[in-house]
Amino acid sequence: MAFHPRERPIWRPRMSRREALRLMAGAAAAGGLLAGCGSAGSSSSAARVIVGTREDPAKQPLYDDNPMIDSGLEPEKGPLRVYNWADYVYQRVLKDFEKEFGVEVELTTFYNLEEATRKLRTGKVNFDVFVPTAEVIPKFVAGKLLQPLNHDYLPNLKKNVWPMLADPYYDGGSRYTVPYTVYLTGIGWRTDMVSADIAAMDNPWEAFWDPEYKGIAGLYDDYRETVGVGMYRNGITDINGDKPGDLAAARDNLVELTNLVDIRYTIDGAYAKLPEGVFGIHHAWSGDMVNAPYYMPKGGDPSVLRYVWPPKAQGGAGGYVSNDSLAVLGGAEHPVLAHMFLNYMLDDKVAVKNFSWNAYQPPINTLKPDALVSDGMIRENLASTVIEQDDFDMGQTPQQLTPEQDKKWLDVWSRVQQGG
Repeated sequence: MAFHPRERPIWRPRMSRREALRLMAGAAAAGGLLAGCGSAGSSSSAARVIVGTREDPAKQPLYDDNPMIDSGLEPEKGPLRVYNWADYVYQRVLKDFEKEFGVEVELTTFYNLEEATRKLRTGKVNFDVFVPTAEVIPKFVAGKLLQPLNHDYLPNLKKNVWPMLADPYYDGGSRYTVPYTVYLTGIGWRTDMVSADIAAMDNPWEAFWDPEYKGIAGLYDDYRETVGVGMYRNGITDINGDKPGDLAAARDNLVELTNLVDIRYTIDGAYAKLPEGVFGIHHAWSGDMVNAPYYMPKGGDPSVLRYVWPPKAQGGAGGYVSNDSLAVLGGAEHPVLAHMFLNYMLDDKVAVKNFSWNAYQPPINTLKPDALVSDGMIRENLASTVIEQDDFDMGQTPQQLTPEQDKKWLDVWSRVQQGG
């Protein structure tokens, strides 16, 4: 098996990618970070943003001045320039690609989406491949920051990828993107610090409001994720809306936590502080919990770690499920090579190797849920971190909010941080 993330001297796993959603909040509230996100001097800001939903999927539009590449072209000599979230791709995978295609790969990383978007908007960077979140793809397309894909170069998309993500609701027909990873947002805990069987609760989110866990409970410092938890406590699953009653309920629930359990908001709480025993229960992304055993102190027992995704609990509470994507940037200097890189990352063996390092599951058909545990890639006590296609029908996926909606969510978050 490939080296595990713990073997890296400095590791900021999904933390860096996720912290972005918090860091970009101020810009979003000011009118929408991605509004008119075409490159400087372009007229693409007038393009209509097409936002698909599960109930109403959408194909992203094609533009005459942003054509796909022709079929049958030879790949450029490189270098291939990849612009990715920090610590989100295995360097050995990049080295393998270099060896197979006889090119150099230059990896540049970013720590928040605001930083990445501003750099791309200047039109002065020459990256070939980008890793957008699903919710921002419509505005990137409208801004012509992405170029349409020629599927003749992407046989692994149809061959290897889950069908529902090979034709996703937000980018019908995968015109501009291919899926990279999938993830859940649930709850991680330690059985030696938490007495309840949280997975057996009708609504596992209610566990955060148990006074027994005062001083050892944590939520993510991420307004979309955590305001969503406040809604989920009341059984509200419309996490892409702005109904006053829903937002007020979330606000009141989260303010209550401050005095009830002295709740703390973190980014590294699940993958690092939970294994260390700083927390007994923490809001948790599935990939962070896959990595958590490798952050146990020397002599620690990783078998005490548990995870639940509330939609799979007996009460069927709400919970986030989503994915990240790979795309070829508009104006890429090496678009054929970039297509070949996307196809390479969708190779089943390559995807598994990458997963063995970054801990975020790729939506690959041959990656069987049971095998992830039986082959030792995921510990048996954390088997609930495994994601299946049907999970996308059970959970809720955050979508791009309008600037007006986003401001309302941020107002709630501000009130929560101020204690009400």
